[in-house]
Amino acid sequence: MAQTAVAVLVGVGVAALAPGEPRPSPVLAWTLVALAGAQLPVGLASLTRLAAVGSRQAALSRAIFAGVTLSTTAWFAALALATGQRGAPVVVLLATLLLAYGLGFLGTSRLARTAAALPARRAPGPAGPGDDAPGAA
Repeated sequence: MAQTAVAVLVGVGVAALAPGEPRPSPVLAWTLVALAGAQLPVGLASLTRLAAVGSRQAALSRAIFAGVTLSTTAWFAALALATGQRGAPVVVLLATLLLAYGLGFLGTSRLARTAAALPARRAPGPAGPGDDAPGAA
């Protein structure tokens, strides 16, 4: 949600600082819709194959990647609003944004359940007292 808040703030700031009236472009608007739609399969693909997740760290990495990928639709929507786009493309962008967040919440809850059932991966570290360290006599 923080990325969406920043995108909205940047979009409002750009719109406020831009000189003159915005000139909507149907080509730009539908290009933003296409780019936002292209992010959905990438984000959803990262949430599939949960059986391949082997540790909590892997589940967290996958959740972060999916969250960032799915929330990039907010940047496309903010750009559309900042450049004065209107009509159906803006509605489609906002619907795509809602869909991406809904799918992200569903997917990350599945990842959280998977991560809770997995052991944490232990990083190799120095041998502690009582450990049989290589070379110890």
